[in-house]
Amino acid sequence: MVRTHSLLAFFGLLQRVGSLSLSNRSVSTGRRILFQVAGNALLVGTSAAFVGASPAWAVVPTPKELERLQKGHARVHYLLDHWDDVTKVCGTAIMSDTERKQIIRTEGGGGGDACAKTPLRVQEFMGYKSTEDPLYRADKLMVRAGVLVDPDDFDGYLDVVERYREKADSTALLAYTSSWGEANPNGGKEVVDDYLDQTKAQVVESEELLRSVLKYLKLDPLPPIQGKL
Repeated sequence: MVRTHSLLAFFGLLQRVGSLSLSNRSVSTGRRILFQVAGNALLVGTSAAFVGASPAWAVVPTPKELERLQKGHARVHYLLDHWDDVTKVCGTAIMSDTERKQIIRTEGGGGGDACAKTPLRVQEFMGYKSTEDPLYRADKLMVRAGVLVDPDDFDGYLDVVERYREKADSTALLAYTSSWGEANPNGGKEVVDDYLDQTKAQVVESEELLRSVLKYLKLDPLPPIQGKL
């Protein structure tokens, strides 16, 4: 009973510390120690009775949850391999006024069909469009998965997770900015293209960080996605 109460108090503290931003360096060391101790308790089963009642963030991710990171990485890799196809559409169907403002007209191919840049599709691949996206709130899943990382590698892992979160947020923001690049004052196709180039550079770094996360968690990257997304 004493051990159970101690663990309850410990995880209460873990929740308060874990709720702070990963970018807050002043609490990173304390949180790192707490996650390591929590991981040891969970993995060796000393708190088995408590785990069933623990909050979602404190539960070791299931293989199915971890697969989201693999699928998300595969989708980001696909995005980079098919960048022009994903961020441009030709022969567009009827769209709303908002959608029309958020695409950038370009010259079409034979037949004169107009093409349009679609920067917001990048957000879909990065997990910012739907709760069904594999990378939706991926940083929270990564933090939970920290208990599976070798303690000797924990500092490096948390650093990668923090950098990924920042990079993913930056990518989503740049994609959004690009989507309005032509409608904004002093905007135009060149402005949009510049923001899209910046967005792609962020996606490249995000893919590298995702690959590092998989390596820390001993998860193999999935084979390249076939077909069209």
